Parts: sequence; structure tokens; C-alpha cells
Amino acid sequence: MLPVMLRNQMTPILNDGFFIKKSYYSECLELYPAQEWYKVNAELGEASRFDEEAQAFKRMFMNGLSPANVDTTGRLLIPKDVITTAGITKEVKVVSMGERLEIWDLDTYEAAISASVEEKKELAKRVMLKGKSKGDVS
Repeated sequence: MLPVMLRNQMTPILNDGFFIKKSYYSECLELYPAQEWYKVNAELGEASRFDEEAQAFKRMFMNGLSPANVDTTGRLLIPKDVITTAGITKEVKVVSMGERLEIWDLDTYEAAISASVEEKKELAKRVMLKGKSKGDVS
């Protein structure tokens, strides 16, 4: 449930609603505010409807897409069939990913982020320094 103060701050977003779907890459759900989903959908719409590969990708990417809303008590209403696609059982972890939220089964999330300190350092270097010279740390 969303706290009342947070609900009040999010009124415009809550009124527009959300879209939820199984993640294409991970065993979690992705929750998009409607306005953000419209941007994603427009980007997907740029691919030709006559391109079979593009259409196959769109089908897989949008699999299980469903509207989701927050009720008057602040509960996010997610259809059960969408929940089961991500293997969510009881406890969840909600992770902010900028323009969307990820909703994970807690055990699955903990397994997905488990890494040694050295693995985390190497990942950070590969991702954050990609395309920058060795001395550039900005």
C-alpha cells in the first residue's frame, strides 16, 4: 500500500494509471506509469509491421501486458496471471529503475543481485566507464 502522503504527491500519475508486464530480461514485473508506457509503445511502433523479426520481438516484449491501477486505499491492483508469470509468491521487493519500477519475488531478487565485492567492482567499471578514457571518472 502507498502511504497517503505519497499518494497525494502522485495524484496525476495515479489518475493516469499504470501498465505492468513481465520483464523481457529478468524474472520480475515491470510497472510503468501510463505516460512512460506510451513512450515505450511509440518507440516499439517505429518498427515496421511488415518486419517479421520486429513483430516477433514486440509479441515477446509485450507478453502479458496489462493495465494496473491503485485503488482508493493505496493498493496496487495486479492481475493474478501477471503475478504468476514472474514467479512471485509472497514477499516482494520493489526496485526503482528510473522510468519504471521492477517488482521481484524477494528470494529471486536476492539471488539476482548476489555477487562478490570484486564482481560488483568489475561490473561497475564495465558499465560506468564504457566509452570513456581510462582517466575519465566523471
